[in-house]
Amino acid sequence: MDRGTQACIGDSLARWCAAYALLITSCSVVLDTDAKQCRRTEDCAAFEGTLCIDHACVIPAPGTPGECRKHADCAHRGDDWICRSRDRVCAPLRSPDCQVVSGNYQSDNAIFLGSLLETEGEFESTGRPAQNAIQLALQDLDHANTGLPAVPGEEDPSRRPLVLVGCNSGSDPIAAARHLVEQVQVPAIIGSSFSGVTIQVATEVTIPAQVLLISPSATSAAISQLQDDQLVWRTAPSDNIQAVAIQQLVPIVEDDVRTVLALEAQTPIQLAIAHKSDSYGRGLADTVEKLVTFNGTSAAQNKQNYLRVDYGDPAVPATIALEQAVESLLEQAPHIILLFGTTESITDVLRPIEQRWDTANPHTAHRPRYVFADGGVVDELWTYVGKNDGLRRRILGTIPGTNHDAAGSVFSSFKSRYLSSIKDGTSPDVFGAAGAYDAAYLLMFAFAVIGPLEPTGPHLASGLSALVPPGATVSPGFGEINNVFKAIADGESIDYDGASGPLDFDLSTGEARSDIQVWCVPKDDQGTATVAQNSGLYLEATSGTLVGAISADCD
Repeated sequence: MDRGTQACIGDSLARWCAAYALLITSCSVVLDTDAKQCRRTEDCAAFEGTLCIDHACVIPAPGTPGECRKHADCAHRGDDWICRSRDRVCAPLRSPDCQVVSGNYQSDNAIFLGSLLETEGEFESTGRPAQNAIQLALQDLDHANTGLPAVPGEEDPSRRPLVLVGCNSGSDPIAAARHLVEQVQVPAIIGSSFSGVTIQVATEVTIPAQVLLISPSATSAAISQLQDDQLVWRTAPSDNIQAVAIQQLVPIVEDDVRTVLALEAQTPIQLAIAHKSDSYGRGLADTVEKLVTFNGTSAAQNKQNYLRVDYGDPAVPATIALEQAVESLLEQAPHIILLFGTTESITDVLRPIEQRWDTANPHTAHRPRYVFADGGVVDELWTYVGKNDGLRRRILGTIPGTNHDAAGSVFSSFKSRYLSSIKDGTSPDVFGAAGAYDAAYLLMFAFAVIGPLEPTGPHLASGLSALVPPGATVSPGFGEINNVFKAIADGESIDYDGASGPLDFDLSTGEARSDIQVWCVPKDDQGTATVAQNSGLYLEATSGTLVGAISADCD
């Protein structure tokens, strides 16, 4: 008797065989005395968990290629288990870091997509809106009464549901990424929230596995230099562009400081850069330090009038130097502080400086002006400012994107849809939310472009390459999805214009240039600070210069 096809005759022996099969390589149950017990898996329906393999009803050993033919074959393994299409092995959709499953995963022609974002912990206010935005895009697909287009020539002519497996990157991003790549075998991941994690995940997991990674908010210039086989994309522009906006904004802030304090031209002002030590904060600080001028000269030539402090990375406890950074900043008493970090730049730098300023500098006639980059657009900022109107007026920042506040813009439509559908108190204005929404749409359309090709990272990269000019401009929204799918099926070229901007990708880098908005913190009718908004001043991508003016709403 073959080891892989132990025969079990009679009901009692069949039950024993099913249990014993968990301990040995495989076990098949004889349905009759014929040499061929079955011709298809349906013939084995009386014996739960068995498949028809080599004309025998067999319970394959877990993890054995061919152990399943459809998702239902894996139901005995637990909830949310699927049959992977690539190797026909049962696999769990969830892991300790990956707890969100959105979409009809039980459909045997579902396509799985991963997300890797900071959805819990200190940076939840950044990651949750982005994950919500991806789920909103999938809801748009459902509301369009469609799924991804069916594969031409396949026996199953039905549309393919798009399913999201969402992971929190805050605990162990590499483990979460490996779950998506190795267990779920997704062809693409949207994430990470931050540049350092994006680079780590790309180099250690997704590039070696040939999985496409598209970040909605990683802006480090170092990402452009990755040897990525065109598998790393982003809907956020490089910080090299944002640094130019900051360079041009600093003299405007300096002029205002001099006017308010009645400083003569020869009186020097003090400027400091405080930054996170990850690739985002350090990279942005490096570029701005080279470009910025104040007191009529460069940072390097300002000597005692310039301070740069690296306050470490909260994700790497050994590097944290927040208290030392605050002490150094209070000692210098700068007129302008450029803050390049994320939530910690508000909670652990700005807040203690403001709380201790009068004690540390009782004789100064000023409090610092703060200039943030996109990482400062978090709920913790306007929550802390509250009714402190003096502080509110001393804050400006920069963020990639078109004028989100313009009536009728693609962003305004996205924001309205978000607020009507998402009721968890998160804000679509947070940097990365619109970019995540766009990333999901871009992947939807890339799946349609590649058609019958296997959904792999390289194939999706080629699909994304087809979504840039020239072509008919299309925007996100469930009312447009079927029209875009039809245009793609008809061989028409399309140019995706998203909620985060036009996204005219440079195909050599997988990233797009963008306007850089200068944002402020306005107040409501009760005098309470509200979510950051575009000021009306912005760096125009085409000219590379600041245009417009800061609105009175910022005052």
